[in-house]
Amino acid sequence: LASGNAGILSRELTDALTDIIDKGKQAILLLNRRGYNVMVTCKSCSHVATCPNCSISLTYHNANHRMMCHYCGYSEEYTEKCSECGESNIRLSGYGTQKIEEELQTYFPEMRILRMDADTTMARFSHEEKLNAFANGEYDVMVGTQMVAKGLDFPNVTLVGVLNADRSLRSTDFKSSEKTFDLLTQVIGRSGRASDDGIALIQTVDPDNPIIELSSRQDYDAFYDMEILTRKMLTYPPYCDLLVCGFLGDSASRAMDAAHHMFSLIKSGVE
Repeated sequence: LASGNAGILSRELTDALTDIIDKGKQAILLLNRRGYNVMVTCKSCSHVATCPNCSISLTYHNANHRMMCHYCGYSEEYTEKCSECGESNIRLSGYGTQKIEEELQTYFPEMRILRMDADTTMARFSHEEKLNAFANGEYDVMVGTQMVAKGLDFPNVTLVGVLNADRSLRSTDFKSSEKTFDLLTQVIGRSGRASDDGIALIQTVDPDNPIIELSSRQDYDAFYDMEILTRKMLTYPPYCDLLVCGFLGDSASRAMDAAHHMFSLIKSGVE
């Protein structure tokens, strides 16, 4: 950004993609977020379009012009008018695999791009058919979510690019570091699996983050030593067990009262 690059793809990554295409090689790009834009927000009242079932933000999908929930499958038609205040001042922010596919086509019009996510692999056998097509050299670049990170062996892949590597680290899940390390080390291992050397480029706003640094080196032992110490200091598994109690009911207030009552019982039992 400081050098004037406002696009999703860094200059280093676009140069590397140009190089592998010129050499007749293949690349895998990982972005663990499907859809086109991540969030639909009203600039007038700051309302965020959310799922009525899950209360999480809806993701805009350009292919069918709908806003979808990636948890329960709920969807509704996209509109530029805010459902809260009625103003036509909607902002689409963030990006998913659909957006990356579009940007690649803009930079590289001749590039053969395969997108692998839950939207493109819904049909029966489509997952296997698309992977076989990539293995047969029918595509130059495969863009996908975490399904492209593990268990794949393509000898012609000499470049792996990870987009928005920081996203999973910002999760509130105590396992976010472990999941990020696992995902990055797995996808990095997809590059250079045959006689040709491979490279991996990780796009991040925090290159000094120890998780990203250890992932780039695929240093599991050092990661384990650091993570297990953190878990012990914060009393997280495997040093404890976690229990989640859920309450469902026709009345939100009664469900909340029941949750508070259960909390009081658990608290008194601990004391």
